[in-house]
Amino acid sequence: KLGDEDTFLVNFLLPFGNLVSYFTIPPLEEFPGKLRDVWQKFLKGDQQYRDARLKLLPVVVDGPWIVRAAVGNGTAPALLGQVIPLQYFFNEPDGNRKGVYEVDVIITASRIAKGILSVVKGHTKSLSIAFAFIIEAAEQHELPETVLACFQVHALHLEDCPHLPDSDMDGVTEQ
Repeated sequence: KLGDEDTFLVNFLLPFGNLVSYFTIPPLEEFPGKLRDVWQKFLKGDQQYRDARLKLLPVVVDGPWIVRAAVGNGTAPALLGQVIPLQYFFNEPDGNRKGVYEVDVIITASRIAKGILSVVKGHTKSLSIAFAFIIEAAEQHELPETVLACFQVHALHLEDCPHLPDSDMDGVTEQ
């Protein structure tokens, strides 16, 4: 039913598969506070603008100390585009089809991200981790920052996930 509702999609491209999160976007008039303007600027912005604004806040809700140390204390969101290559695929609403706004987070192109992921991957069965996406407030009138979307993964058994064929990531270099 993708395209039946406005959708924000974040696709984490991992060395061993994809982790995809989908979020329904409410009508703009239902957006809280200043988030409406921040979201509209994000949609209309170019690659550089979006890379400088999209933040991820991972929070280890429950898990071993080594994962908490690798992921961080969950109080400082990271600007994704500064450390990991991002690709944007935005399909604007067209007739009866709603907008689909996809962000691909290319974990495979970042040595640092792959290092953190290797620690996390070994503990997924005993881990509960939440992810919040925030669009950075670049100007005073855009404050306070608000979470755009969030989700939580609990006790993920990777061996039960379907395996995808290998992909060719030509043109994507490690950072």
